[in-house]
Amino acid sequence: MSFLYLGSNSAFLRVVRCRSLAEEYGLDTINKDEITSSMDNPDNEIVLYLMLRAVDRFHKQHGRYPGVSNYQVEEDIGKLKSCLTGFLQEYGLSVMVKDDYVHEFCRYGAAEPHTIAAFLGGAAAQEVIKIITKQFVIFNNTYIYSGMSQTSATFQL
Repeated sequence: MSFLYLGSNSAFLRVVRCRSLAEEYGLDTINKDEITSSMDNPDNEIVLYLMLRAVDRFHKQHGRYPGVSNYQVEEDIGKLKSCLTGFLQEYGLSVMVKDDYVHEFCRYGAAEPHTIAAFLGGAAAQEVIKIITKQFVIFNNTYIYSGMSQTSATFQL
């Protein structure tokens, strides 16, 4: 019985080769074409990826996340914008990110709303179930969820 089941689904077999974080973060191995083509829409989810990379850079430079204290929000906007510009220049990405995103990332101060955390936990659990049951193809690479627009996207970075 299991052989018949396997045989009936064999047309849907796929190999998914995901890239490592080292490849994604490498200057020479980042998928610039994916980022640039996604930036045709200035509100694409890829903007959130770029902002998260800028926040990582901010944390590395300042030892804290932007906007964690209310009195630092205005000061951190300029610092985060500088980190974003540095990241884009270092990776040779000629894209523009709206200032609204920089302001929003500083305003929320690394908060993790429980509704967003629950949704992402459910998405991760769904991918684990796909791997365990070996019946469905997992998403390949980077998954970004926008809580502002309730949309998500995957990118092969």
